[in-house]
Amino acid sequence: MGRWSGLSTELSDLVTITVITTVALAATVSPVDGLLLAAVAIPFLLFVPGYALIAALFPDRESMYQQHRLVGLERILYAVVASICLAVIVGVNLEFTNWPIRSVPVVSALAAVAYLSTFVALYRRKASGSEPSNSAVQFNTGSNSETQSDDGGVQLGSIVVAVAIMVALVSVTFVAAQPQRGETYSEFGLLTENNGTLQADGYPEEMALGESSDLYFTVTNREQQHTNYVVVVQLTRTAPTGDATERARLDTYSETISPGNTWQKRHTVTPVLEGERLRLTYLLYRDGIPDQPTVDNAYRETHIWIDVT
Repeated sequence: MGRWSGLSTELSDLVTITVITTVALAATVSPVDGLLLAAVAIPFLLFVPGYALIAALFPDRESMYQQHRLVGLERILYAVVASICLAVIVGVNLEFTNWPIRSVPVVSALAAVAYLSTFVALYRRKASGSEPSNSAVQFNTGSNSETQSDDGGVQLGSIVVAVAIMVALVSVTFVAAQPQRGETYSEFGLLTENNGTLQADGYPEEMALGESSDLYFTVTNREQQHTNYVVVVQLTRTAPTGDATERARLDTYSETISPGNTWQKRHTVTPVLEGERLRLTYLLYRDGIPDQPTVDNAYRETHIWIDVT
């Protein structure tokens, strides 16, 4: 009974860490926001993952006088330093993934670290089989043991601080060495050919019904990732207010473009509507198109006005 009571005491901090992690994770993925979310997430970010990691590295809380002994303020300080290091590492790695640096990905990654570290700490504590004793919760008054504990604490403190500084410096240097991402966007334009040269003017103003003309559109990928583009070509009749009253889809084109590359497409336009001031519209989409492509739901749009006789 005494051994079970002692084991429960030894595991109380790990149970608390697990509960706090679960609450923080649930609050982050829930609709909760504002001050309530900050009150739960910030203490978790600044303490819990680091404490779980320290517990995994140094599982015995109240024994090991002759080795590195972490109690009270020491463990709290090391937990805060370790949590900051873990947050930096997670932030650096998320920068190079498809997940943005937002609350849900950051808290989820740190929660995974906390759960794993807590499991390791639990395993190591049960494997060690150490039982807390009355003398273990008191500071040893012998000069020898006190000196060893002080020396061990100083050495361990220096190691933890040095590792924290090194991790921060390496992370900042690694991020600074990467190309700056900047704003992501796509360039979209319409060109004509004049004496073998492509130019952004000289567009046709009149076309005959059923007669074909050649034009070019270009798409330049500045999204900093491989992107699947779809271009829809429409001929639209509009009301005096500018609203579309009739649409005819002329063609659809798709292409996957790598970052920094340009897709240039020569195509044939054959009007199927007759009238004045018809709008020849090019709609650009990423990763598929809606059932009814319009100017309002397009990612990018460009157009010219033509008379079809």
